Amino acid sequence: MIHFDKLKLLAAVVTTLLPLAALALPFVPTTDPTLSTNNWYFLETDGFSVIALPEYSETDFIESPDASNDYHLWCFVGDEASGYRVYNKGLGKYLGLGTFHSADANINEEEYIHVEIENETDFHLRYDYLSTYYLIMRAYVDQYGTMRYFDISPWPMAPFHAVLAIAHKAYTRFDKDGVGYNFIGGGDGATPDESTDKLCDNDASTKFYGTLENCWLWIEASEPVTVEQYSLVTAGDSRNYFDRTLRSWQLLGSDDETNWYLIDEQTDYPMPFDDQKEVIIKVRDTREFRYFMFMATNSIGANTQISEVWINEQAHNDIAVSYDEPHGCGHPITRHWQCNDCKVKGKYLLPPATAHNYVDGICTECGLAVGETMLLYNGQEHFPYYVKALHGVRNNDNWPSLPDDWSTVAYDDSDWIDLALPTASPGHSGGPLLNLQYNSNWYGQYNCYWIRRTFNLVRVHPDDIFTLHCVHDDNMVVYVNGQQVIDAQGWTPNADNCVWKNCYETFNIPASAFVAGENVLAIYMQQNWGGAYFDCDLRVKSGGVAGDVTGDGNVDIADVNAIINMMLGKKPQTAAGDATGDGNVDIADVNAVINIMLGRN
Repeated sequence: MIHFDKLKLLAAVVTTLLPLAALALPFVPTTDPTLSTNNWYFLETDGFSVIALPEYSETDFIESPDASNDYHLWCFVGDEASGYRVYNKGLGKYLGLGTFHSADANINEEEYIHVEIENETDFHLRYDYLSTYYLIMRAYVDQYGTMRYFDISPWPMAPFHAVLAIAHKAYTRFDKDGVGYNFIGGGDGATPDESTDKLCDNDASTKFYGTLENCWLWIEASEPVTVEQYSLVTAGDSRNYFDRTLRSWQLLGSDDETNWYLIDEQTDYPMPFDDQKEVIIKVRDTREFRYFMFMATNSIGANTQISEVWINEQAHNDIAVSYDEPHGCGHPITRHWQCNDCKVKGKYLLPPATAHNYVDGICTECGLAVGETMLLYNGQEHFPYYVKALHGVRNNDNWPSLPDDWSTVAYDDSDWIDLALPTASPGHSGGPLLNLQYNSNWYGQYNCYWIRRTFNLVRVHPDDIFTLHCVHDDNMVVYVNGQQVIDAQGWTPNADNCVWKNCYETFNIPASAFVAGENVLAIYMQQNWGGAYFDCDLRVKSGGVAGDVTGDGNVDIADVNAIINMMLGKKPQTAAGDATGDGNVDIADVNAVINIMLGRN
């Protein structure tokens, strides 16, 4: 349990989770009553709430406070050392002490009050002028039946209570189950339009931007909920401002706004650089909470930015396609979409639409050979690719381990993070991979990642040729369906300032490791020192259907044409062209393919 006074939230940024003083201010003070991030309170005493009515010069005390009435709402402007002025939201002005004791002309509206704490919830308002006076409520009922007037007394009477006016706020975000969420309080941003109230306004096009210590907020749910996951949404200009990327944070929950419990903590999370991207973090927690506190604890630079913080699974029901982005021959098309409701942006891949342009058996657009298919695309060329990943850190020269079945299809990776490939240490330490693109940050040294990518195969033949192209820094061990197939120690040894096509290493993987249906490529990456980088793709060249020279899975006139082009020297000869198996590519192979087409063999 973490015991936070609910109103000392700025102190919650510290990571040492110790109890705060029990008798702290029962309200959050502000420096400017016009800020949209202020907390507003019902000021109550002896069952009556304080209201400032424009038709009266006095302040009234009435029963049954109306949460929709701004004249009931107050904030405290100042600090403990200098004192506070009480500001009314409805009137838009300070409550002047001169109205309380007008007989003394020396007491004016600029007087500051001080707060004396009686217990965790009650306090007295005191000001010092010649002697100590207390602002109290006189038990006086006038002809209108109201109990009226602040007054002064040299001794305390009728302690006040500051009750946060939560009911005054409408819920701004709802999860898929219809639970509402609303911003209660948080830190100030660099400008009023960039403060933490933007983090729960259901609008990913707005953001918090400011100092790290001010990136905290307090959220209320419409009912107690168990947190199964939560979402952070990146800012709309994340790619342009890499140095503002959030790295580490805490999420806490409470059911009484005083005792806070840690729900989840992330350290050096590889946030993607996608703009307005919803990043989902899975949580295994069975407790129910009504209030939530999010606190940033680290970022790449001194300042940080983020767009939204949402509790539990979100529904995006108003999706509109923004545009389709082609990536060249043989590559899938990236379809960009945006939720019209919350402005979150997303993308998914569509099948390739453009044809290959082969020259000497190699496509001039995408680099694939005749009959070669891309099973898993890398994230270096044109678009990020997301995988499931788990981060680990070496401790006393011991590397962490996972269950034996982590590299199998059956393993449950639902609570692993979504890692955007390529991933790299910022700037790759200025080393040979400097020019390679990356879409998420890999922080620190002496740590590791477990990475999983799933895919499906319609068929597998023993003669199929599978190749993994990758850039790894440092050690890499690769598994396919639980079987270790590659063990590469050290980093990818290539020239300085390389680009993807002349930088990656190529590894062959036996076809026996794959199966028809669902497969998983599982990769262990170990970073020892210096920079870090990882990206990969997986390709297959069909060698399994007799007569299928083109590798498209069919035996047809295209295969006959392919053999003739090989014979004429227009295409390079391949083993697939030798349909008779005699070691030559000639007219006999053409006849063999025609016979297969006619069903004669």
